[in-house]
Amino acid sequence: MDDDGPSFAQDLDDDSDKVVVDSAFADLKRFGILQTRYYAHTHPSQPNYLAAVAGDYWGLDHDEVVRIPPNVSTIVDLLEPKQISWRGYFEGIPGPGYMAEASVGRPENQSPNGTWDYVRKHNPFVSYDSVNYEGSRLLNLLSFDDFQDDFAAGVVPQFVMMSPNMLNDGHNTTLDYATNWAREFLKPILTDGAFAEKTLVQLTYDETEDYSQPNRIVSLLLGSAVPEKLWGTTDETFYTHYSILSTMENNWELPNLGRFDVGANVFQLVADATGYVNKDPPNVASVNNSVSYPGPLNRNHSTKVTTFPPPNLKLTGAGGKPILKSISQAWKSEARLDTPYDGSGAVYDGDNLPVYKGQG
Repeated sequence: MDDDGPSFAQDLDDDSDKVVVDSAFADLKRFGILQTRYYAHTHPSQPNYLAAVAGDYWGLDHDEVVRIPPNVSTIVDLLEPKQISWRGYFEGIPGPGYMAEASVGRPENQSPNGTWDYVRKHNPFVSYDSVNYEGSRLLNLLSFDDFQDDFAAGVVPQFVMMSPNMLNDGHNTTLDYATNWAREFLKPILTDGAFAEKTLVQLTYDETEDYSQPNRIVSLLLGSAVPEKLWGTTDETFYTHYSILSTMENNWELPNLGRFDVGANVFQLVADATGYVNKDPPNVASVNNSVSYPGPLNRNHSTKVTTFPPPNLKLTGAGGKPILKSISQAWKSEARLDTPYDGSGAVYDGDNLPVYKGQG
């Protein structure tokens, strides 16, 4: 992998069995790698977004506004010390770093229950005070119009997270509406020469539509980083949204966050290039990921956890590096406390609870 090229993660709403046979998605699949064992973490949407940028979702089991304290770090804290540029682009966001719960959509798109262009629950960065206490970071949370400007100017950052509005992600419309929109939106990005460097685009979903089934979702890798010989192929490696973090740590040789990012499998395309060895989680047979485990943001689980657990300060991540130094310094007074993060890659949900034990 080229460490200078843009990397995208784009989220839609999913029902995986229906998506893979959709005609517009099939058109895209011909040019990419379908990840067939990719799982979301829980329901509803918001906790999955939080997990993808910080390595935990803190037991969250709702979509309402939350605030996560500033000593909890995110991918931003890993990227900035290495001067890896980043931005989040969120369709319909009224302005940079907009903090409100939603923006009202265009009148012609209103339904009896209301339809929003932008929703905060699909923008994980603003829930982390480590981001929203920093004005320069809030200025990196922009709209799709800003993305189009950056794309035209050739200044798209190296890491990008994008989330369409509630119409184009299929939430308030239909599957074929969303997949057709995604195909048309991605066309210029996937054009030969769109970027000077190798670019990896992940088109994925926050959660599955069916809460009664294991939370398996569709994920498709596209872009110039995918060699033609792998077009139309499948990857049966086990992944979750934590794999977004571990893949970036591996590709860019980053430190880790000391949470569930450590032990998560790296996208095999990248692992093949770096020599990283993936493995199934030790408890893979129990994977369901439909109910949130206990945590400080959980309202309904019978087991109560009131504090944010400390990261494991002694883990080595997929980038071959220890925990980020600033995280170690921020949490050093809690280095002897038990933590649920052991680097094993085990997966947890409301029926398979995280196990707290000593750091090491």
